[in-house]
Amino acid sequence: MGRVQNNGEATGGITGKGFRPGCSGNPGGKPKGLARATRELVGEDGMKLAAFWLSIMDDPMRRDSDRLEASKLLADRGWGKVATYEPQEGDPFDWENVEEAAEQFDREVARLAEFHRRDADR
Repeated sequence: MGRVQNNGEATGGITGKGFRPGCSGNPGGKPKGLARATRELVGEDGMKLAAFWLSIMDDPMRRDSDRLEASKLLADRGWGKVATYEPQEGDPFDWENVEEAAEQFDREVARLAEFHRRDADR
């Protein structure tokens, strides 16, 4: 797409005339027809969807992958999606030895509990 030159500066937009300050590039906003139609069919609270997912999850005749997906949908909507953590460059934590770190943590908790138990017995 070409750009129209105005006073030596390039302008943008679909028409090449640029954008006017304070005017949205999408004045109508996101179309709301599909969302509205879906809510009219399902209901505002989504109970039909949740009941449908539950029926899939509880049906032993369905494929395990379908049942697992239904359980994920229910869990995500009921308790929120699980946060993911991607180690960053320079992350000081050794993710390769996380099990060893967990065991070390458990030992330290046990040591502190024993220390406090002895202290309370005095």
